[in-house]
Amino acid sequence: MNKRLPLLAVAALLGLAPLAHAHSVWIEDNAARQLVVRFGQVGESYETSPGYLDELYLSSAWTADADGKLDPLKIEKKSDHYLLHGATPAQAVLGETSFYVMQHGKSPAIWPILYVRWQPAEAEIPSEPALTLDLLPTGRPGEVRVYFRGKPLPGAVVSVASEENADHSTPKLTADAEGIVRYTPKGPGLVVLTSNHREALPGYTRGKTYELVSHTGAISWRQE
Repeated sequence: MNKRLPLLAVAALLGLAPLAHAHSVWIEDNAARQLVVRFGQVGESYETSPGYLDELYLSSAWTADADGKLDPLKIEKKSDHYLLHGATPAQAVLGETSFYVMQHGKSPAIWPILYVRWQPAEAEIPSEPALTLDLLPTGRPGEVRVYFRGKPLPGAVVSVASEENADHSTPKLTADAEGIVRYTPKGPGLVVLTSNHREALPGYTRGKTYELVSHTGAISWRQE
């Protein structure tokens, strides 16, 4: 794999550089009925360890019921994913990850933080968000609301990646005044919706200073 591609692809995910097929971070189920965190392109390719998967730090993951009870999960890095021990595809599962500080040209340095949610149809939908940038179904067919710091995010741009897209395109949706986007999959398979929001919040991490924080949230499920 071209070693420049993942860096440019992550930059595209964060809005730092144009690229047709940006990388994402998401949760999916596998053939063994386990849940895993992937980094790459949905339905196409995954980053590996040793390699760029090692640059993604999965700090925590947990199951959560509708009442807000949290149960931390053991995380194990594998060759092309992070395995979430004890989680099943029927459960809602959440996680928080981060990347190293990035800078594209003379633009401000950005620290990417990424939030992932697995929300299967059979799991009860929580009434409140649980991640800094969270995407939650509204309970109405085809609707997902984008939240930032607990409040709806009007105008949020949401990218759609799914196994049903043979050309691996990522259509874009724009949230309305209530932070809602509407999307109905046309066929079965994994679906990942991703949104990004930047925040001017200078800081220091892993030996690097940054001026902005890039928050990226993803919700995923398997459409039957």
